[in-house]
Amino acid sequence: MVRIREIITVTSGIQECFDFIADFRNLPKWNPIDERVELITDSPLRLGSVFKVHRSFNDRKMTLDYKVVEWGPPLRATLATDSKLFSENVYIDLSASKFGTEVTYTSEIIFKGVMKLVAPIFITPKMRKLFSENSSNLNDHLGFIAKEPFKFK
Repeated sequence: MVRIREIITVTSGIQECFDFIADFRNLPKWNPIDERVELITDSPLRLGSVFKVHRSFNDRKMTLDYKVVEWGPPLRATLATDSKLFSENVYIDLSASKFGTEVTYTSEIIFKGVMKLVAPIFITPKMRKLFSENSSNLNDHLGFIAKEPFKFK
C-alpha cells in the first residue's frame, strides 16, 4: 500500500473547506489530472453519494467512480474507488487551528497485478509531486497559510 498525506493550514473556515474539498465536483479546480467530475447520485451530498471522475494521469485516461463511504461534515469524509489497476481511499480530515483550518488530505492506494511492481518506481513519485502541486492550487480557493512536509509511509 502507498499512503500519501498532505497537511496544509488555510484561512477559510472548516465548513467552507469541507464543502469545497469533499465535493469532488471541485476537483478540476485544484487537481490538474481530473478533467471533469459529475455527481451521479441525487443531491445533497451524503453517505453513499457517487462521483464519476474523468481523469488523465501518466498519459492514460480513465473514468473512476468514487463513493462516499464516510460522511461526517464538517470534520471528515472518506471516498473510495476500485478499478482493475488499483483501489484507493481518500480521507479528508479538518480541524480548527489558531490560524484557520488545518486540512489533512490522505490517499491510500493498493495497486493490483503488475502495477504492484511498476507503481513504486514510476507512479508513486509522480503522485507525490502532484499532491504538492495540489496543495498549492488550494491556495487560490481556500486562503493558503502554511504547508507541512509530506508524510510518506
